[in-house]
Amino acid sequence: MKKLRPILLAGGVGSRLWPLSTEDRPKQFIPIFKEFSLFDLTLQRMNNGQLFKKPIIVTSERYLEQVNLSLLRTGIEAEKIILEPEAKNTFPAITMAILLALKKDKSENFIVAPSDHYISINKNFHDCCLLARSNLDKGGLILMGIDPQYPSKDYGYISTNMQDTKIKIVKSFIEKPDLKESKKLIKDPSVYWNAGIFIFNGSWYISNLNKINSQALEEILEAVKEGTTKSNFFYPNSNLFNKLKKLSFDKAFVENNKLSLMVELKAGWSDLGSWSALGAMQRDPGSAMTLYSEGSYDKAEKPWGYFETLMETDASKVKLLYVLPGERLSLQKHQHRRETWYVIHGTARVTKDEERFTMQTGDSVIIEKNQLHRLENSGDIPLQIIEVQTGSYFGEDDIIRLEDSYGRVDIH
Repeated sequence: MKKLRPILLAGGVGSRLWPLSTEDRPKQFIPIFKEFSLFDLTLQRMNNGQLFKKPIIVTSERYLEQVNLSLLRTGIEAEKIILEPEAKNTFPAITMAILLALKKDKSENFIVAPSDHYISINKNFHDCCLLARSNLDKGGLILMGIDPQYPSKDYGYISTNMQDTKIKIVKSFIEKPDLKESKKLIKDPSVYWNAGIFIFNGSWYISNLNKINSQALEEILEAVKEGTTKSNFFYPNSNLFNKLKKLSFDKAFVENNKLSLMVELKAGWSDLGSWSALGAMQRDPGSAMTLYSEGSYDKAEKPWGYFETLMETDASKVKLLYVLPGERLSLQKHQHRRETWYVIHGTARVTKDEERFTMQTGDSVIIEKNQLHRLENSGDIPLQIIEVQTGSYFGEDDIIRLEDSYGRVDIH
């Protein structure tokens, strides 16, 4: 059986994890697992000579140095590095990589994977790839699905047939439903999260794409034909590439494909695409995660619990707030900063000016400058909040207290 050629997507910004993830230093390159980044771990996961060939990496020219450092750190050699002049989403990136690889081998089989997802059990991932590869002769696209653990509006969902088989037929796709709909979906045992990992034959893909959207295929093909190869780097023609539409692989191809199959991935997967997901992973003692590696911050003990500073720059500050059951922070406001709260564990009772409402895991709220606010733990387990501060000043003396259960109205 032919090995799979990995196509690793490493050009995204991870905007939902701002300010930890920025355009200059996106999520996949941040060393949040001690000295290793998610991109490092992805390279290592694909370093299985019995199953995978050398990877094709698609990224931005601005991230080339970070890609090269990861290749050096992991000792892995890339088959080709495609450098996009600007981001055009996943469809052009994947199609370019396939067209280039098929020039060398028309029978190439591919696995497409994001480089900013976390998988804790590589053996289970490899077993899943072996199962998918052994079913490529059936034709079609094979996806990896995740048993949903909680309702989330951040993921796409896959609806499958109810047959109790290792390979399931995909009936439909539900793209990032609202929270109400996602609560219904996770109760259905035939519905899975879409992990964004795809396995298929390259010639089959090009043939079917030509039927689905021949114009888009021709436009990408022209940008590749007029591109430049230097060593193992490929530069698509910038004038032609920059004219391409921004299209996701899911929208442009997957949802229009007639035959899609799914295998369930049980390997400790997370896309770490939100502060909630990142906070949950940090609580897992087996993850070896260090949320932010620059500097060392001690816990600041408070009457209501404690906080830890996770990162700090001139323009932002990120804290983990740990509020004990039945405790609450002061009713306060700030002149110089805006705050966003993300609930990562527990139940929060929030006061925001005249409003009072409850927030559960995965919920978030924005507190503007000079807006009265209070945070309370209304549950019987510790409440954990990621607090992202943005503004011009983040000192504790910017806390203006109006009420406080611990007699601190006049102190910071």
